[in-house]
Amino acid sequence: MFDVWIGDINLATFILIFSIIVLLPVQLLLCFKVKSKAIRLLPVIVLSIAAIIFYCMGKSSNDWDGLGYLFLAIFTGFMLFMCGVGWGIWWLVNRKKQGKPTELAE
Repeated sequence: MFDVWIGDINLATFILIFSIIVLLPVQLLLCFKVKSKAIRLLPVIVLSIAAIIFYCMGKSSNDWDGLGYLFLAIFTGFMLFMCGVGWGIWWLVNRKKQGKPTELAE
């Protein structure tokens, strides 16, 4: 993906693993167990605000700092995508629970 390193840690791999192991289960837990829609949307809101801030900072910075902020915006956007995957799983499970009748057996 991107060759961004912090010490001995590849930042892209870290974000990918964090998104799959931590962020996706937390989003699924919020979707299935919490009734308040505002609390369920909290990770999406926080990540959206962070992505917008990083993008704006990247566009307003001139040197290598701008590129760093744009990488952070892309990584935050990927975490936002994983929250969307969690919402998609929640939607599919709820749709399956509703039990849409298929064809009648004759």
